[in-house]
Amino acid sequence: MSLQDIKNKAKELDKRIGLKTASQIVPEWIENELKVRANPMVTGFQMFDDDLRNNLRGKLGIFAGYGGSKKSLYALNLSCHNAFMQSGKAVYSTMEMSATNLLDRMIDFQYGKQKNQRATDYFRNALDEENKELIQKTLQDGLSGYYGDRLLVSQKSRMKPDDYRKLLDAAIEEHGEINTLIVDGLSMMGGEGSEVDVYSGNSAALKEIANEYNIFVGLIAHLSKGLEIDTRDVRTHIRGSQKILDNCDFVMMFSLIRELEDDILEVNKDLGYIRLYNKRGTGNTIDCVYKFNLDRLLLEQTDKDPRSYPEQTDKKKSKW
Repeated sequence: MSLQDIKNKAKELDKRIGLKTASQIVPEWIENELKVRANPMVTGFQMFDDDLRNNLRGKLGIFAGYGGSKKSLYALNLSCHNAFMQSGKAVYSTMEMSATNLLDRMIDFQYGKQKNQRATDYFRNALDEENKELIQKTLQDGLSGYYGDRLLVSQKSRMKPDDYRKLLDAAIEEHGEINTLIVDGLSMMGGEGSEVDVYSGNSAALKEIANEYNIFVGLIAHLSKGLEIDTRDVRTHIRGSQKILDNCDFVMMFSLIRELEDDILEVNKDLGYIRLYNKRGTGNTIDCVYKFNLDRLLLEQTDKDPRSYPEQTDKKKSKW
């Protein structure tokens, strides 16, 4: 970044922390509304998008759930979908999963089933020393055409808020406008102090970054033990929960669906549950049952009534 770029950025920051009248904010409001209309940012679920008004810019969203609830997969789905729709560019910071494992998911999202196999299995099974260059070219050409440079992956761990600012500045300088940052996940971010202090400070800083860069920041958070895997409202068990919830604009809570089969509670592998609490927006709580598309590793909205899939509280019948 040049000296002039640094000066310009400093001026922008000065403008943002200066006092403004309501009328002075109007031009920003107008530009933001026009940008949303021209380039909507979506979650991939119509019922959520309607409540969020297709406008994720400047927002910090928390994706919370136990392991296996598909919160990370959903965050990647959101990034892939917006990249494919060319509504903006995303930086995906994967600190828990390797970049190669993340690529598995991106390949499956793009290609879907190939000759009755998941795409990653198809390419993996076809790969050998003799055709590795052909497989490499096929994947690189396909991924380049599908995603381009609209989905950028960082695999550096222990990232701190200032590291993300540097990462975004570098990405903007090289690739142009960035509108999404996914942080996977909060527990892997760096910092000093107690867990609660680090989580609170980092989530507050990520909200500041969402405002500074006018981007959507999706933050993946884990839960402390104590709840059933089909608990719908997990806010009390988000690690560092109260401060994190204070800092976010909305939270999506991911849980599994269990159903009674032969007196045993079994997990439904085809369906799952998301509860959106749009805290700083409409204040609405919206429940959605999704279908899991195994071929594309894709979560898809259904019109199923969430009330038909209640929490199961009889632990004696549970295998978990």
